[in-house]
Amino acid sequence: MKYNKQIPQVKNLGLQNNFHYKNKLGLDKAYKSNTSTHIDGDTMFIAGTKNLKDWYDDITKLPFGLTKHADRYKDAEKALKENPNVKNLVSHSLGSSVSDELRKQHPDKELKLKALYGSPFVDFGNKTHENRFRHKFDPISFLDRGAKTVDLGLVNPIKSHGYDDYE
Repeated sequence: MKYNKQIPQVKNLGLQNNFHYKNKLGLDKAYKSNTSTHIDGDTMFIAGTKNLKDWYDDITKLPFGLTKHADRYKDAEKALKENPNVKNLVSHSLGSSVSDELRKQHPDKELKLKALYGSPFVDFGNKTHENRFRHKFDPISFLDRGAKTVDLGLVNPIKSHGYDDYE
């Protein structure tokens, strides 16, 4: 299929195709990193749950507003302090909670939540947030009614919680 040198628009999202692809590449690097973060220019990518300690934090800290005590938050905050040029945050799952907490704890930095995928947020509002994305059958972000929902027919709950397939 030819696009005449134009990047096709993402169906139902109105965003350039390379937006999600670049975010996927950055998140791939964050997941491979020992600190679960990756810095590219002024953007920090923060991975989601990777190990048993993260699962423990998911259950014992996030639901009670204690995200800043999670290991992922501590690693991301350290990376933020070491990289004062960071202005944008892209994250997946647990990383989305960490991104939101970083923004709250560091209002002076004016951090922008550029893209959050599969966020474990509870949001029953009518407002759709331009920077939050989820797949229709994602079991983690199913209470985030403010996210843009993409239906790709992914019924597998593990696959539907991914941060890819937004292209």
